[in-house]
Parts: sequence; structure tokens; C-alpha cells
Amino acid sequence: MNNLSSQLASKYLKFKHKDRNISLMIKVCFLGILIGTFSLMLTLIIMNGFEKVIHEKMQGINAQAIIYSPGQQIDLQGVKTYLKKKFPDKIKAISGSSTRQVLIDKNKSQSVLFIKGIDSDQKKVTNIPSKIEIPKNSKSFNELLSDNKIIIGIKTAQNYNLKLGDTLNLLIPKPGGKNKITLKRKKVVISGIFKIGLEEYDNNFAFCSLKLLQNLFKENPQGVDQINLKFQKTQKNLKQKIINFFSIKNYEQKIIDELKNDMPNLYVTSWKELYPALVASLKLEKYVMFFILALITLVACMTMVSLLFMYIQQKRRDIAILKSMGLADKNIRSIFLNIGLKITFWASALGLGLAAIAGFLLEKYPFIDLPDVYYVSYLPARMDLEIFIVVFICTMLLGFFATWIPARRTKRINIAQVLRQE
Repeated sequence: MNNLSSQLASKYLKFKHKDRNISLMIKVCFLGILIGTFSLMLTLIIMNGFEKVIHEKMQGINAQAIIYSPGQQIDLQGVKTYLKKKFPDKIKAISGSSTRQVLIDKNKSQSVLFIKGIDSDQKKVTNIPSKIEIPKNSKSFNELLSDNKIIIGIKTAQNYNLKLGDTLNLLIPKPGGKNKITLKRKKVVISGIFKIGLEEYDNNFAFCSLKLLQNLFKENPQGVDQINLKFQKTQKNLKQKIINFFSIKNYEQKIIDELKNDMPNLYVTSWKELYPALVASLKLEKYVMFFILALITLVACMTMVSLLFMYIQQKRRDIAILKSMGLADKNIRSIFLNIGLKITFWASALGLGLAAIAGFLLEKYPFIDLPDVYYVSYLPARMDLEIFIVVFICTMLLGFFATWIPARRTKRINIAQVLRQE
């Protein structure tokens, strides 16, 4: 019976040209769903691109998780040994860092610079090395941080006309001053220049070895301000990815919650908590745009209601004959459900296909430039399979409900009256 319903639905669609009104309504319905699906999918591709590109930029200098203790330093080796023993299958890399403020003294001009001391494991928890312009004679990232070498941001280099190999004077406050601040001078060599793409870092930050920073400020060689963590990657199946699309708490946050419970005396935070407004706004924009454009797709699907009411009214005699021959109401209802779902399926599939092509072009050739107020210089696009599946399922559900409403009315047709009068 299901095959009969499907075959009758296909025949009705093939003979749509017999009635121009029906043919026009099918085209309007098809184009409405296609455009709605295309708009929804392309918007999500762009919003997903914004979210991932900005997250990647932020992780250029921040680790996935940060452990710190306000007002005091942490024993790096002690915490590292404990974490490797307690969470061997969840934590991939551990690194220590400390941040201090110094003054740059160049050409009789001074400005404040945040200098961050990092160890050799920093390259395992962030992607800082990939953002650095490395000299040709340098063999490794660790060599850039040896002795009295520092890595500065590209904006700092431009402001002071600095190049690789140039020397720079740092003014460091001496401890113990009560009524005045005494500064000591330290000459350092610029071993690298980084470009993260964020003004606050490219203009105000510099990196050096943790050992150099501790020597400059006469600090405990075992202590650090914060410990940076990188988690093991997990192989997520498609179901988990779809759930995470709508989930508030992801895999990363679950591990952070475990660390908080296990180390109550220390503060554990995600890098996302350092930029709560930015992260929340990106997530809110993605969800809001999804629901708004889903409503637009719903409006497009509502044209299906008018189409099927016209179809049912036109096929009243066929329905009455089929009923008189013993075809059940649910099978007759299936005929019109098939019509609606076939139109929705092909319209949404074509809309997703066009969105995939547009997303590929935006991802491969970022030709749309953005103004400086954004964190990225071009319109980003990132395509994930789970987003396509979510949009397809959403569109098919909307199409099903829009089809179900008129399809139910077939059981109200009076067989005797239709056969007698028509």
C-alpha cells in the first residue's frame, strides 16, 4: 500500500502541467523552501566560521585551560607531576608561564609592555610558534627563547622600527622601593616577531623564556603565575557532534569541572572565560540566526498548506473512488504526505547543495573583506557535516508538519456526496 501511495503521488506530480495553478504553486513552494534552506545553511556556515576563526585566534596565545592562584605563585613541577598521574588520558601537554610589566626604552620614547615568560612546552599548548616570523639561521622555537632573547609583536616592531636581531632596552622596576620606583635597564635581542591578528596582543605583548623573566624580577625558579593545559582530542561520532551543536557544556568544560573538584585550592578556568562577552555573543548570534531563519523556512513551508489544499480539492473524485475501492484513510493521507515530502526533500537538498558550493568558495577564496572593527579581516566560512544534517532534519520536520495539516482533511471527504455530485 505504501508503494501505491508513493506511485500515485509521483503521478500527481508528473501531471501537474495539466493545471497551471497547481504547477505555479509547486514552483513557488519549491523555490520558497530552496531559498529558505539555502539562507539558513549559508548563514550557519558563516556564523560557524566566525566562531571557529576567532576561537583559533584567541588560542594563539591562550591555552585550553588555565590553572592559577590569585596573589601567589604555583609550584610548576609539583602540579605537573600530580596532573600527569591523576589525568594521564585527558591532559596532553602542560606548560608554565608568568606575565610582568616592563617599560620599552627606544629613541628616547617609553611605553608599557606586557612580557610573558614561557617554557619550552608552550608550543605544545598553544599555536604561538606558527605566528612567529623566525630568522633563517634559527633552527628551533627554543632557540628563539635562549639567553636574553625576546619575541615582540608586529605592531610593536612597526611602532619602534625594530627588525630581527635588533637590540632593545627594557626598564624593569626594582623591588623594595617605598617612596619612589627605581628602574634597572636590561638589554635584550629581538629573536622573533609574531602576528596574531589581535591589536591588544600585537601591540602590547612580548614573549621571553621563563628563566629570563625570573632572573629579571628575581623570582623563585620553581614558581609560575599560571599553568596552561592542552587536553587530549577525542574522536566524536556524528551523534555527539549534533548534540554538541546545541549543547551548553562541551567536552572541554567537563574536564575543567573535574579539575576544579579535584583541586579546590586552585582556580581552574577555560580560555573562553577570559573573554566571556565575546564567546557568549558568538554563540548567541549563531543560535538566534538559526531560529530566525528557521522561522523564515517555516513560512516557506506554509505554502505547502495552500498547495495541498488545492490538490485535495482537485482530486476529491479520485479520493472518493479510492475510498470506495477499499483504500484506507491512512493510505490516502500518505499520497499527499508523499507529495509534500518529495517537494521538501528535493528543495532542501538543492538548497543545501548550493549553500555547500557558496561555503566552499568563501572558505577557499576569502574575497569579501571586513572592516577593522571585526576580529577577522575577511568573511570566514567553515562547513561541518553536523550542521548540514541539523538543517536538513529541521527543514524536513517543518515540511512534514506543513504537509500533515491538509493531509488529515482527506478523511472528511464524504464518498457518497462526491460520487453523486461530481
